[in-house]
Amino acid sequence: MKPLRSLLVTLSAVVVVALGSTPAWADTVAAAKPKPWHFWIAPILALGAFLIVIALLVGYYVRVLGPKYRGR
Repeated sequence: MKPLRSLLVTLSAVVVVALGSTPAWADTVAAAKPKPWHFWIAPILALGAFLIVIALLVGYYVRVLGPKYRGR
């Protein structure tokens, strides 16, 4: 029950930060500045970081928590 609770707290904190933050493109649209050439890589890096965190959580569950509570 404790890992589930900590996962819920973590996910709710991420949702609160994501919903409360201002989008990065908000001031760019208002000022009508051209985007830098490397702007395209930001979503790829963010998606990669998100997938790495998910992979770490799944790996921890499979390697640590799965064998610990198997058979109960």
